[in-house]
Amino acid sequence: MRNDTKTDLYKLINTVDNIDDLNLIRSMVQVRNSELASETKSGLVIGDEVTISGSNRIESGKIVKINRTRAVVDCYDKNRDDMIHYTVPFSMIRKVAQPNG
Repeated sequence: MRNDTKTDLYKLINTVDNIDDLNLIRSMVQVRNSELASETKSGLVIGDEVTISGSNRIESGKIVKINRTRAVVDCYDKNRDDMIHYTVPFSMIRKVAQPNG
């Protein structure tokens, strides 16, 4: 999404003057979030390289299991020189583009 679109959206949200309309917007955002998570899930297979965004950092890892609402991702922990299993919602996962060839 372009920055000017984000700014316009922010301005529109700030014009909302009642809780009912704000709750409707929140509901619409939740539905769209679920749709995007489903699209992400349908594009993933075990072994895919992914990034996980959360806690103000981005982790790289590999999909080891796909559940109904979350995926198990193995990430390398440099501090412990070990792999860590994270169970992550699809909304936090981005598939890493694989180079052609």
